[in-house]
Amino acid sequence: MSKYKETVNTGASEVSTVNTPSASPKDSPSSSARPAAITAPADADSTPKGPSIWDKAKYLVLRAVAAAAVAAHKAFDPVKKKLKTIKGGKAIYRPGGKAKEYALFATNIFKGCPGPHCLYCYLFKGKMAKTLGTCLVSLKACFKSERSAVTAFFNELFGGNGGTVRPELLEHGIFFTFISDPGLPQTFPLFAALIAEAVKLHVPIQFLTKRTAWLDSEIFQDLLTIPEVKDYLVIGLTLTGRDDMEPGASPNSERILALRRIHDLGFRCFASVEPVILTSKSLAIVQECAGFVDLFRVGLLAGGEFKIADLRKFADDLAAIPEKPRIYLKDGLVKRLKRTRESYGSNFVDADYRPWNHD
Repeated sequence: MSKYKETVNTGASEVSTVNTPSASPKDSPSSSARPAAITAPADADSTPKGPSIWDKAKYLVLRAVAAAAVAAHKAFDPVKKKLKTIKGGKAIYRPGGKAKEYALFATNIFKGCPGPHCLYCYLFKGKMAKTLGTCLVSLKACFKSERSAVTAFFNELFGGNGGTVRPELLEHGIFFTFISDPGLPQTFPLFAALIAEAVKLHVPIQFLTKRTAWLDSEIFQDLLTIPEVKDYLVIGLTLTGRDDMEPGASPNSERILALRRIHDLGFRCFASVEPVILTSKSLAIVQECAGFVDLFRVGLLAGGEFKIADLRKFADDLAAIPEKPRIYLKDGLVKRLKRTRESYGSNFVDADYRPWNHD
């Protein structure tokens, strides 16, 4: 059992109004002692629900659409001309900015997360808030239906290359997803259908979520029957230790247990320790999970007030973890530290580290 418990009641329902963000506390100086445990939620019924039997039916239909799309492409001989590099397709694109530290290629098919949203979410701030900052989960406007989205994904995966998947996608994989959560009941059936056919083509998939209920779904059980799935699907969960700032997500304690379970099933897994809001809580999370998480990606809260001395102690404490887990420090943190990743140890990796099994 994880030693993490909940700090607050996460009980607002998925259709409730977005809470007004409260000011986050400043980071206090680090200490050698681990932080106090987080308290348990008062309302157990508030746990986000997973996919239903109707979602399983939708998944099977969409998987059939995906299989048909793959078969259609495989019916043609490979094109021998040089393909143009993917830039901004409807389904598959090259992320920019901070997102490209996670992946060179990604897919965004849905937008929105059920409210109340995470109080630090960048989609509800600035210019993006008008189009992407929503608590209504829906397809992007460029897709007429979920079936058309599935077909578009595989059209771009092959890229007019006949029966051969684009080589850059085989090498670098595809990240699910930056503007929604692929583990939602509304999104998981479609993303699972994409995973089911993509891994059979040996396309690595990185799947990042803040939800855990999908692990107990019939859809996930079906994915487990695919021989390639554990080699090409890498599953990640976001861990901040701040349930009070993530009222619509599964509790951090459940996410930690889910990562252990995913590891025990034989998958590679990663933790997105981002944003770091309190260095003491983020350090305790990495210490807790070091024995069963294959990669930690660590990035600071945008606009967070951190003392340089605290950040340096945080990085030194990460380097001192006995298990020597693989850690990627994001560029913003490295810039503040004024040290290279390699100077902290060989287990501190660069952005191009590929966590999937077959590498």
